[in-house]
Amino acid sequence: MLDRVIDRTNDYIESMPKKERKKYGQFFTSKETARFMAGLYAISPERQTVSVLDAGAGSGILNCAFLKRFSRIDYIRSF
Repeated sequence: MLDRVIDRTNDYIESMPKKERKKYGQFFTSKETARFMAGLYAISPERQTVSVLDAGAGSGILNCAFLKRFSRIDYIRSF
């Protein structure tokens, strides 16, 4: 899912001039940064449910990185 969002975001970035994106305040998190940030989130084994607020919520890159990480943790039952 993360790779698909990255691909679609890159397609958008290539189709929209930087000046235009800057005008609207559009800045996108890279895949590497999203993975790094998701890795910083401490998840205790006592937690079975996790909630995340992505204040940017642009194309969803950070949310996808969190989902990918959460899906690999067997003690998390819902996210």
